[in-house]
Amino acid sequence: MAAPVLWAVCACQEKPKPVEPTDVSVWKGLVINEIAAHDQTADAVTKVELLNTGSSPMDLSGLGLYITDEYFTGQSIWAAPAGTKLSAGERLVLSTDDGTLRTGISSAAQFILKLAVEDGTAVDEFDRSKAFADPAPAYPRGSYQRIPDGTGDWRNMTYNSTGWENKVFSLDDYHHNAVWAWSSHVPSMSENDFASLKNLKKLGYDHILLNYVAFETADRRQTLAFLDKCEELGVNVHCWMQCFYKGGWVSPVDDENKCYREDLYADIRAHAKKYLEDFGVKGLHLDYIRFGGTASKHNINAEVNSVGAVNRCCRELREITDSYDEGLVMSAALMPEPNTEYAYGQNPAQMGQYIHILMPMEYRYSYGWSDARCKTLTDWFCEHSGGAQVWAGITTYTGNDSGGVKGMDAGSLRKDIDIFMDSQADGLVLFRYGLGTFPDVNDLP
Repeated sequence: MAAPVLWAVCACQEKPKPVEPTDVSVWKGLVINEIAAHDQTADAVTKVELLNTGSSPMDLSGLGLYITDEYFTGQSIWAAPAGTKLSAGERLVLSTDDGTLRTGISSAAQFILKLAVEDGTAVDEFDRSKAFADPAPAYPRGSYQRIPDGTGDWRNMTYNSTGWENKVFSLDDYHHNAVWAWSSHVPSMSENDFASLKNLKKLGYDHILLNYVAFETADRRQTLAFLDKCEELGVNVHCWMQCFYKGGWVSPVDDENKCYREDLYADIRAHAKKYLEDFGVKGLHLDYIRFGGTASKHNINAEVNSVGAVNRCCRELREITDSYDEGLVMSAALMPEPNTEYAYGQNPAQMGQYIHILMPMEYRYSYGWSDARCKTLTDWFCEHSGGAQVWAGITTYTGNDSGGVKGMDAGSLRKDIDIFMDSQADGLVLFRYGLGTFPDVNDLP
């Protein structure tokens, strides 16, 4: 009779109740808004941005970030310190750089990042395999971002915005004032907590055309730190490329075989993608996008000629920038005279079909131009731009290379700026940083 008694005892035991998930409704509207997952990239840090999209303050106590990837399963990489609060619309940036994240995140493989309480109940979650149909490692200086900010679908962007609003870059959000700068200017603009860079922004210069050497042979760590500060300040860096000049003029036309130099175009495309993807620049500025006065000697036929060679380079790079769908901008430096096809292969109206901003280098003191001549020439480019914007290129010095140059004071330079801005120009570009005293241009339309 022992067996039935044992059965009766077991039948009377209560079944364990299922564990109810924690009620996380108090954190409704708190989201993982941006992830810069760079553990696979040298000289880059991992950052995660949380955003309170709600209308009330939130206490984050009890929340944490948990990673599941090829190394960890539900590993805690951050726990909110008691009393951590986020006001409505406020962001919290966590980083391996300052130690708030215990480990980096590699985007080279699939991973899941969960914002949750300790029992695993999620407030929000990012799953790379669900966010992107194809494998999508983060770009070295980019990030995964919700666009529109806080509410939209995930996008894999070449540039990051940790700490401020996620949005696609647009020229309309910034002053149309730029500065040409050598790579050697990065150290001086970075000194004293980036005092010179901050001053440029304060004066209304929202764009820097930074020479390609800064991305090739200069101090990479310093360049990356400079780019990060530019992002923070709202200064847009465009890579200043040299297209048909490599220590000497390089013709894109193979005269002997009566065709274009495919190797040259491939090299230019590869470098353009490198600057965009590895450094997150907001645009490409094409310099030496011309022949060195010999364009007419390379007009083989209707299919292969100097104007076609220039236009092809513009078109191919525009196709690359457009492929990211991030508002990336193309600009080009032009010789300042009208009708330069014969010597340089530049036709502004045709180039303007691909280039967002044409920048004629109107260095008046090199040519001895009058005020009226400056305005007339600028208007000519505006009327023959093919729909592109025109930003007048202006020197910040008097004199020329043969007679010596002298930096201008702010008042004199502003007078020159006003002459050019009295034309139909959409903006201005100063050549160059380090010469002359820059005036305030915040009032320019």
